[in-house]
Amino acid sequence: MQQKSRTINIPLFWKFALRSTIIVAIFGAINIYLLWTSVYKPFEKEIDKRCNVLAKIVSDKSLTPMVYEDYVGLYNILDEIKQSDPSISYIFILNNTNKLVAQTYDIDIPEGLLEANNLIAGDFNIKVIQADNYKYPVIRDIAYPILNGEVGTVRLGIVEEHIQQEINNATTNLLIMIVVFLVVGLIGALFFSYLITSPIKKISQKAQIINLDYFLSEDYNIDERKKKNFLNFHVDDEMDVLVTKFSDMINRLRHSYIELKDAQGALIQAEKLASLGTLSAGVAHEINNPISGIKNCTNRIIKNPENTEQNLKYIHLIKEATDKIELVVQRLLRFSRKQDIVFEEVHLNSVFDSAIILTSHKFKSSKITINTNYKTGFYVNGSTNHLEQVFVNLLLNSLDAINEKKDSMSDFEGIIDIDVVQVHDKVYIHFKDNGNGIDEVIKDKIFDPFFTSKKVGKGTGLGLSVSFNLIKEHGGSIKLGSSSEEGTEFVIELETYTQK
Repeated sequence: MQQKSRTINIPLFWKFALRSTIIVAIFGAINIYLLWTSVYKPFEKEIDKRCNVLAKIVSDKSLTPMVYEDYVGLYNILDEIKQSDPSISYIFILNNTNKLVAQTYDIDIPEGLLEANNLIAGDFNIKVIQADNYKYPVIRDIAYPILNGEVGTVRLGIVEEHIQQEINNATTNLLIMIVVFLVVGLIGALFFSYLITSPIKKISQKAQIINLDYFLSEDYNIDERKKKNFLNFHVDDEMDVLVTKFSDMINRLRHSYIELKDAQGALIQAEKLASLGTLSAGVAHEINNPISGIKNCTNRIIKNPENTEQNLKYIHLIKEATDKIELVVQRLLRFSRKQDIVFEEVHLNSVFDSAIILTSHKFKSSKITINTNYKTGFYVNGSTNHLEQVFVNLLLNSLDAINEKKDSMSDFEGIIDIDVVQVHDKVYIHFKDNGNGIDEVIKDKIFDPFFTSKKVGKGTGLGLSVSFNLIKEHGGSIKLGSSSEEGTEFVIELETYTQK
């Protein structure tokens, strides 16, 4: 089984800072290495040169005492030179047969040290030796000839620890300078990382919290960075351009969103007016019958105005007819009115009843039965007017699908089932008809604007698209549940009402 990859989110500032730190650290390490090699090796050469000079001085001063065998004077010369330089560990002189003839007073020369460094071809020789049986374990020893080695050899030892201490002191000062430089460089890298990533971080934060639902009420602009003035010139960089362009993009997006909302409102109203055209015949019938009754009652009252008992009966009938006309007109006006979506507690059952009443004449004339299966007490967060428009759209779609099937089956009986169930905090509304189903080829397109499978003049192609967007505005969803030759089912999911 393939293991899922894990993503680690590292802020841009820390990425930039980490890379800058690594670069500074590598640069510092290279500088320390180059510093060490450039200091240590030249320093060693200087030490060797100093050893050579000291040994030559001893050789020159020791020549006369050696020739005249003045060993007391020879001892004094060696001690005087040793005391003049604390880094000198020992000085001793060998004759031309490598026999010890003089040494500094304060040391005992181990036997192994006498043979540790011999002259080669009469020239001086410098060697770092390990003196395990001596008080200084590491010695830089120089063997220098007296009169080309014919008289003897000067052996002079410099303490390596002392040399190392001098090297360390010299390099420590330079290392401190490098470390200070690295620290300043690191602080500078972090500072410039902040300057570079700060506007990008703000843009990222704003981009993550952009919500179209609150796009008009929230401020997503980023404060422009302070302009850098130099001789009355504004100095901008890429970050300033990025911030400005992002703010411009937000403003354009807000303007486009306003235009889109206006266009959406216009589409909703256009579809509503199209539905009104479909319902107009039924509404005219609902109004025409009561008007005919009112007309007959009025004529009878005019013919026999003295018949009080009869006139009272006709007046009550007129009152019932006008109430019916008023109810139909009010429902029609409320349906056609353009309203903003304002969420409130909506009794879902009353919205169904209102949608069914508006379309009832169309279904009666087409001999279509509407079966409702819902309990009282379903409440959702929504807008009554817009939910009613969705239900009317679905009912009219089912009406068209059933009528299309009736064209090929004259004795076909159309049925529409409306079932509502609640699961936890969700309400699921099932609209199902037994008309012609939706072809498999067009199932993915049914919610597209202006798409319709109906004949020319039978639909705008906006019904399902508008319904889809209205339900989405309510935080819900509308999906094609199933579709076959037996009919079509749409399922709407809405949130139950919660007090805010």
